[in-house]
Amino acid sequence: MSTVCLRAAREEDLAWLFEAFKTTLKPYVEWAWGWDEDFQRNGLYKHALDADFRLVIVDDKLAGGIRTEEQDSLLFVRLIFLLPEFQRREIGSGLLRAEAMRAKTLNKQLHLKVVRTNPAKALYERMGFFVIEEDQATYHMRLPDTAEHTPIPTESTA
Repeated sequence: MSTVCLRAAREEDLAWLFEAFKTTLKPYVEWAWGWDEDFQRNGLYKHALDADFRLVIVDDKLAGGIRTEEQDSLLFVRLIFLLPEFQRREIGSGLLRAEAMRAKTLNKQLHLKVVRTNPAKALYERMGFFVIEEDQATYHMRLPDTAEHTPIPTESTA
């Protein structure tokens, strides 16, 4: 079993963070909006050192990132990504379960957006997320009833 922890990003992590972001999400961003390297780097760096952005570390190795944003009635997963070698190992679903529990504690709904071509949508659906809105590029999804303290899927039920 892998050890997963989160920590704040530091200035010295930024180059790695952008390369990991690019490795995992460029094909989907490119499909949806086109890829502008400077625009994407500046956008990521703008939030990377914020308190709501955390690096994902698996067995002492940098593995990805997650950024959440608290709003009045919801907790929004703005960004979640893992390098390919850390995907399909229950790490992403574990991160989302933790955010679901946090949303439940805060009495908020858990939301996220996913680009239409991103296969992660299947994971989100298995976890119980459903589409509440869509546009040409993305699905806006919500986990049902986290604000009403209903059970959150676990590894054995997801």
